[in-house]
Amino acid sequence: MHKKAGLAATVILFFSAIGFAQDDGRFDFSLNGSAIFTNQSSGNGITQSATEGGGGFGTIKMRFKPRHSVMFNYGRMKNSQVYQTVDNFHVLTNISEYTGAYMFSPFRKGKFKPFVFAGGGWLSFSPRTTWVFFPPLANNVPNNIQVDLNAAKQSQLAVLYGFGTDYDLRWRFALRLQYRGLFYRDPDFKVDASSGSSVSLFTGAKSHMAEPSVGIVFRF
Repeated sequence: MHKKAGLAATVILFFSAIGFAQDDGRFDFSLNGSAIFTNQSSGNGITQSATEGGGGFGTIKMRFKPRHSVMFNYGRMKNSQVYQTVDNFHVLTNISEYTGAYMFSPFRKGKFKPFVFAGGGWLSFSPRTTWVFFPPLANNVPNNIQVDLNAAKQSQLAVLYGFGTDYDLRWRFALRLQYRGLFYRDPDFKVDASSGSSVSLFTGAKSHMAEPSVGIVFRF
């Protein structure tokens, strides 16, 4: 009898906690799809850029005051990092994001709830394969070859900022539209003279990645 009463009390407290979280919008989780666009930078005689790419990320947000929240992000993206030296190197790359940010929601207008955020973390660049591209050759003659530069995984600190809005849907769901930007130092995959390589991918420059995205939010 006491066990059943304790179980019933636990269930009541659990659902009461969920109801409280819903009332004040304390927590939410979102899954987002994104496109990524990277600016061109240069340094050390090398011009660095990246192909357009895409990926996705998840966000957990905790609201501690009506207009103030903190959020934590994990994401995965893919593109090719491009280095123009004497030759044109393309490093096919997986990018992992680990960031956190403070979010400010200034007001609510009907179903819309705009926000801005800023924070930081790091990006992890994992090389897959490296290719050298040449000017177009004769028909049906490949103009690229795969090379091994001993490219290694590398992490770079990043500054994150952005803005967007949530649009309330039915029940606990919302649509999230946002723009995110990331500042970071160009990766070189540890390919430089210090690694014994005859090729250097080190620019020492900073890059900016623009990331428009759309996602679904679940509040709990």
